Amino acid sequence: MAEHGNYTPERVTFPSHGENVVGVLHRPHGAGPFPAVVMLGPYSFEKEQAPIHYATRLADEGFVALAFDPRTVGESSGTPRRLENPKMKNEDAVSAIDYLLTRDDVDAARVFGAGVCQGGPEMLDIASYDERIRAVAAVTGYYRDRETDLFMIAAGVSENPFDPATAPTTEQLEALLAARLERARAAKERYAETGEVVYQPLVSPDLGDPVAGSDAGLPGPLVWSWYGSWTLKGWENRYAIMSDLDHFDYTTVPGVAKLQRPALVIHSDTCMNPASARRHFESIPAQDKKLIWENGTNHFQYYDQPDVVDRTVGHISDWFRHHMPS
Repeated sequence: MAEHGNYTPERVTFPSHGENVVGVLHRPHGAGPFPAVVMLGPYSFEKEQAPIHYATRLADEGFVALAFDPRTVGESSGTPRRLENPKMKNEDAVSAIDYLLTRDDVDAARVFGAGVCQGGPEMLDIASYDERIRAVAAVTGYYRDRETDLFMIAAGVSENPFDPATAPTTEQLEALLAARLERARAAKERYAETGEVVYQPLVSPDLGDPVAGSDAGLPGPLVWSWYGSWTLKGWENRYAIMSDLDHFDYTTVPGVAKLQRPALVIHSDTCMNPASARRHFESIPAQDKKLIWENGTNHFQYYDQPDVVDRTVGHISDWFRHHMPS
């Protein structure tokens, strides 16, 4: 790959649990060794989406920055394809750190983790048990607790999931989630018996029925406003619905409540479930933590809007530099 700006992109592969993970490593010009950042992205992400926008800017700031496709997604190997399993993504991030530490141009004492949307809380979780991560940053997080999972369901059946007056009741949302998990169990049983993978669209512009739900994993115009354009760029708009068993079984609450690494949380009142973001931040036991609250910045603006990403990477790079060994 050609040089660009202050860095050179390099296509890399590394092993993770018997599969080959493919990423793009953005290496600053110079001899190194450099500090390094592993990126995780939103639900269903591929490296070319939100992670690459952060990785390129972090490389401009002097960090080796790695964005990768998780197993079963994009260029990485693994079957069944398009599994949405956050625990697997966390394992891949740990494997990415393993890989970075084999490189002579990476300083093992200056390894950091950053994530966007679902990847943010996942990276906080990883930093709670992987002591190689010196500090961590979470941006516009999909903080994985029960309330936020129900909010995700609400966004697929309600025009305004932020408004309690028009959103479905908690009982309705619990019923929709239960039906979705039952559908996933049936799909997993079929896969075990026949090897057939049941797929449905991941995103759809149409809201699901408040009672029957939707076939899509993330239905509705709110999510489509960002994901929809990617369906025109070759992004694979489907997911294995048995993934829901692993997805909804995962929570970031216990890991974040044990986190002792310096943690930066960036969120807004118009990001996903602000109350959960504050609860997670308050639960972090580390004294060295910081919350940046930016009222009015939309959840998806943090993914790839240039001025927002520029500002956010400034916060992240300052945080990481502050926590480098002297």
